[in-house]
Amino acid sequence: MRGKLLFITGGLVGYVLGARAGRKRYDQIAAAANDLWNAKPVQRRVTQVRDAALELVGDIPANLYKVGKKAVSQAAAKKRQAASKTDTAAATPAAKASTTTSRTSAAQPKPKPTPAAGDDFTAQ
Repeated sequence: MRGKLLFITGGLVGYVLGARAGRKRYDQIAAAANDLWNAKPVQRRVTQVRDAALELVGDIPANLYKVGKKAVSQAAAKKRQAASKTDTAAATPAAKASTTTSRTSAAQPKPKPTPAAGDDFTAQ
């Protein structure tokens, strides 16, 4: 805790001293950076870079469409392959026999329990 307090105190002291002594120098650095940014050669390059970026961004929607279309077609092909594998597995005699027995057992009603001797279902 003591280390944190010393760190915060040091930061505050540095901020106060830097703000008092460094405001004039900060204004000089900011003015120089602003002059550099607004210089004609720099602005010419900025314009070139912006135009090149806009040209590249213009191609992105078409490329995304192509990639998306390819991904969807691949997913559909995989789904068709999986469906054809399950269809061929269902066509085997063992698979047909298991599906027919499960269908017939599911369609038949369940038998009602019969009371054993001494059981009285009416008392419930």
